[in-house]
Amino acid sequence: MTGISYHELSASSKRQGRHSSGERKQLLLVCAVAFAFLLKAFVDAGLFKDVRISDDGIYPGGTFIYKLIEHKDYATTGGFWRMTRSHLTSNRGDNDDSVFDDILHAVYIDLDTTYSGVGRYFAGILIDKSMASYKQTLLDRNNSSLFSNKTDDETSKYDHIQYQVGDLPSVRAIVATFPWTDGFVSALLHNYKVFPALRKYAEKHFAARQKFVMISYKLIKNDYGRDSATCLVCKSQEPRCAEKVVGS
Repeated sequence: MTGISYHELSASSKRQGRHSSGERKQLLLVCAVAFAFLLKAFVDAGLFKDVRISDDGIYPGGTFIYKLIEHKDYATTGGFWRMTRSHLTSNRGDNDDSVFDDILHAVYIDLDTTYSGVGRYFAGILIDKSMASYKQTLLDRNNSSLFSNKTDDETSKYDHIQYQVGDLPSVRAIVATFPWTDGFVSALLHNYKVFPALRKYAEKHFAARQKFVMISYKLIKNDYGRDSATCLVCKSQEPRCAEKVVGS
């Protein structure tokens, strides 16, 4: 029987634990490619762009069909918009949901307190009379038997939240424009770059303790996707669907 010394075992395990030069280069290449993709996503989403704020904006207003989202990170807005688009395409013959991009809106109502990026907001669509069928499609989901059996996927978690209808009036607003690429990175930059910029504007130009809401939506196609507009609206002009939550 041949014996194996402790030193031989130790040397063998060390040799097996080392990565070859080729394996290390392959790992570095994968990390570099992943970092490049992530950096591009941040650059396209506006990492190095300034938030453009103007004080002569007009919020268009209209009929707002929405879900009230309780105490969620504002960066989840894009996910709820995608859910709403999927609801709207459920009765269509094709899966092209880009036609709804211009009507997706969100109203954030807890931004006049200490900002943490988390709070209540409304997510849905803003329509006029010519789009009444969209309203009915979303309201029909409130009573649809298709969603009586819940599963654990991300969408079904919020099927119990019913769509409601409110009115958003056309009002003067402070408007911030910034790139929007319809992804988590873009939502993250809005959460920690656009919203704080508007809060800072409000602290500087609004009366002390003046309450306000922010309304975000997409507009203007460009090379990287779209610009989003986020409107800053004083409480005195606040949409009625937000008043019943904030109180006035």
